[in-house]
Amino acid sequence: MREAVAPTKTRATEGSARVPPSCGEWLRTYGHQLGLRVIESTVDPMQFQATAYLEHLEHEVADPPPVLFSSPTALAGGRSDFRLLFNAFAALRSLNLVLGAAASSWPGLLDDFVRRVSEVARPQITEEPAPVHTNIVKGESLDLAVLPWVLHVAHDGGPYFTPIVVACDSISGRYNLSWNRAMYLDRNHLAIHISPRHLWSCQRAAEERDEALPVALVLGHHPAFNLAAAALTTTEDDEYEAATSLLGGELRLSASVSFGADLLVPSDAEVVIEGRLLPRQRTVEGPFGEYLLYLGPQKLSHVVEVDALTYRDAPVVVEIFASHRDHLNAHIAIEASIFHKVRTTIPQVTAVSWFRGGGPTTLVLSINKSSEGQPMRAALAAMAASNIVKQVIVVDDDVDIEDSHEVLWAVSTRVSAEEDITVLKNLQRNLLDPSQAGSRTTSGLIIDATVPLSADFPPVARVPRDALDRFPMESFDVRTP
Repeated sequence: MREAVAPTKTRATEGSARVPPSCGEWLRTYGHQLGLRVIESTVDPMQFQATAYLEHLEHEVADPPPVLFSSPTALAGGRSDFRLLFNAFAALRSLNLVLGAAASSWPGLLDDFVRRVSEVARPQITEEPAPVHTNIVKGESLDLAVLPWVLHVAHDGGPYFTPIVVACDSISGRYNLSWNRAMYLDRNHLAIHISPRHLWSCQRAAEERDEALPVALVLGHHPAFNLAAAALTTTEDDEYEAATSLLGGELRLSASVSFGADLLVPSDAEVVIEGRLLPRQRTVEGPFGEYLLYLGPQKLSHVVEVDALTYRDAPVVVEIFASHRDHLNAHIAIEASIFHKVRTTIPQVTAVSWFRGGGPTTLVLSINKSSEGQPMRAALAAMAASNIVKQVIVVDDDVDIEDSHEVLWAVSTRVSAEEDITVLKNLQRNLLDPSQAGSRTTSGLIIDATVPLSADFPPVARVPRDALDRFPMESFDVRTP
C-alpha cells in the first residue's frame, strides 16, 4: 500500500526560463507536428456546427488531427472568450506528442504509458499567482453561459462538457481525478454523471455526513492531465501523482479560490469551475453520446452548485468528440492499466488492444504461451481489471492484434467452439452497455484463439521474412501504363 504523499512546497524561481506544461504550451510546441487545424470562422457548438466539421474530418482523414475552434459562440450568445480544442486523442501521432513518446503502434504506446505512470512523482504547491486565477468570477457576476457549451450528437440531453473532476478524500487526504460528463443546468448549477468508483465513494462519504463535497472541474490543461484521470488507479493512490508523472514530473498546484488549501487545483489549467456536490440532491441528466457509440441513458445524476469560475487569458477548453475516435482513444489510460494488471498476473502476455473492429467492451490479448491455461487466467485478469471488458480474445503473438482481419482469422482457424469458448455469467455490468438494459448483471465471453501446444498445426503460409528484407519495395522498377 502506498502512503499518501504530501506535495512538495515551492516558491517561484527567480529568472526561471522553464515553461510549465499547459494546453497552450503544448499547442505552441507541437502544433505543426500535430497537423493542428485552426478554425477561425465563428462556429456555434450548440447547433452541431463544431461536431459536423469533426465528423467530416474523421471520414476524410485516417488519423484526424486536433482541431482548435478559435471563435466559438457562447451559450448566452455572441463570441466566447474561450476556445475549443477537440481531437487531442484521435490519433497515435497526437497521443505520442501528448506523452512525449515515440511509439509506432498502440501496444507500444500502452507499454510506454505504463512505464511513465509508474514513475511516482510529487506535484508542487506553489505560492506564486496561478495562471488559472488570472480571471476570477464569483457571486452575482457568475454565469456559466459565457462558456461555449457543446451539443455533440443528436439527442444529447443538453449543453455538455467533459471535464476532469478533482476531489479530495477527507479521511486520507488523497486526491481523485475522474473524467466525467457535465451538463449545464443554469447560471451556477450543473449535473454530472458519476460512475461507481472513487469519486462516487468520496461523494457518498460526504453525503452520509450530510455535507457537500468540494470539487473542481478542470476544463482544460495539458492533455496528459486528462489521461491521468482515466487511469485505473487504486483508492490508495493519489492521482495528482499520476498526473505529475505523465507531465514529466511537473504539476503545480494552488489553493482554490473557494476552499483554499482544503482543495488544491492545477495552477496551469486553462479553466476551472469550483463548486460543491450537493448532498441528497439529484436531477435528470442525459442522454449523452458515449464511447460505446450509443447514447448513454437519461438518469438521475448529482448536482454541483458552482461558487467560482477561474481561467487564464485566451483559455482553451479541452473537449472530447463524443462517440467518436477521440472519445475511444481517450480511454488509452484504461487500456494501459488493464495491460499492466494482466501482465503482472501472466508475464507471458505481450500486448493488449481494444478490438479495432468493434469497441472497448472487447479486448484482444497477445500471449507467448508457455503452458495451457495461461490464456484463461490472462482473460480473467483483464475482466477483473475493468467492468468495461466483457469479451476477451486471446491470440498467439504471431497475430497482429491491431488488425481485426488477423484476429478473426485466428478465431476462425484456431478455435473449436466446444473447447475454446467460455461463457461467464453474473458479471458486474457497465451501466452504459445497452446489451443488458434492465438487467443487474451481464455475461462475458472468453475465446482462446491460441494454438494448442501439443497440436500438430500446419505452419502459417507467409513470404519469408528475410526475402522481404532483401527485396524492399523501392528495389523494384515499376512502370504504370
